[in-house]
Amino acid sequence: MAAELSLAQARRIALRAQLLDRPAPSSPVTAARVRSVLRALGAVQLDAVNVLVRSHYLTLYSRLGPYDPALLDDVVYRRRHGFEYWGHAASLLPVELHPALRWRMRRRAEQASWQRFRDRVERERPGYLAALTAEVGARGPLAYTDLADKARRDRSDLDRYAESTLLWYRWSDGKSALEGLFDAGSLAASARRGFERLYDLPSRVLPPAVLGAPDLSLEDGQRELVRRAMAGLGVATARDVADYFRTPGVETRARLRELVASGELAPVRVEGWSEPAWLAPVPVPRSVEARALLSPFDSLLWERGRVRRLFGFRHSFELYVKPEKREFGYFVLPFLLGDTLVARVDVKADRSRGVLLVPGAFAEDGGDRAAGEPAAGGRAAAEVVAALAGELRRLAAWLGLDAVEVGRRGSLAARLGRALG
Repeated sequence: MAAELSLAQARRIALRAQLLDRPAPSSPVTAARVRSVLRALGAVQLDAVNVLVRSHYLTLYSRLGPYDPALLDDVVYRRRHGFEYWGHAASLLPVELHPALRWRMRRRAEQASWQRFRDRVERERPGYLAALTAEVGARGPLAYTDLADKARRDRSDLDRYAESTLLWYRWSDGKSALEGLFDAGSLAASARRGFERLYDLPSRVLPPAVLGAPDLSLEDGQRELVRRAMAGLGVATARDVADYFRTPGVETRARLRELVASGELAPVRVEGWSEPAWLAPVPVPRSVEARALLSPFDSLLWERGRVRRLFGFRHSFELYVKPEKREFGYFVLPFLLGDTLVARVDVKADRSRGVLLVPGAFAEDGGDRAAGEPAAGGRAAAEVVAALAGELRRLAAWLGLDAVEVGRRGSLAARLGRALG
């Protein structure tokens, strides 16, 4: 018989699994603490958007409070406790997960599209891929812009494509080759220069103990990823688990059944969920008093259907939406208070003026309440505004900004502006 959980219990389990159920540490954050967060989450998504701060730094900030972002770079790229690869998307991952992802590298190496690319490049530029690999070995780590021959493509035959399609077209076989070799595990990410990835040989990036660890079979590798996903989710449907590391749905369900059979996971029914779920062996917190602004790429928010089921929150992502069609804004941070997502704010760092801009602030239900009326999660709007103002001040201070300026958009904007003076 499957156990039963209330929705509130499931929500609290999820927040504890994501390390969002406790106050940020009051003592200075250490590299060991940063590493522990990376290991607990299993993956921290990378993204190039820098209108506020790179997303991977913000994900750690939401759990640790103000810390030195250089610590994350140190943990991953210098101490080699982490590595870059495809987790949920492009991600920072605990280095011990490398053997569990080699099945994915093998699949990428055998992919028909990669084989077609290799064949075409060999026809058009005989020996190019071998020369590129040799150049990285001799001169690495190298970014695409460092290559002696970038193998740029001719654009003259692309007039038939729409401009929106060309935005995603790779104008260089050199760039495509580096990315393909990285996907196949033949190259690794040594560091970042700005946000530009530097490629090197895996033997110069991965610790010898990790590089020398035996390859896991597809089944064993996926099983380990499912374990890690469940540790980061706490309670989840098969769809939620598959999304965490982007493992195939049918194979994810097979691994879940195996982990139930071995006693590592338990089937569970969650109030209001139409799909069966699985539960990691964790205690159910009696309460959660979280307070955090979350990156739109935060691992709590990856599977939008799960966010809707857990929090009744419609997570929207509008970076690629035309400005006039955006409902909330360009870079919008959901605000977690207690165990509820109660609001969201559009934010931007104006570094030239030393100001954190908040063009829009929205109560979760979009309502326009008086100060004493209930907000999301049963909290008064005044309580939400006061907590949000405090978090925005703290965020600004972490970013080295001196002030917070609130615009006019959104149901909370006027009250938030007054609270921030």
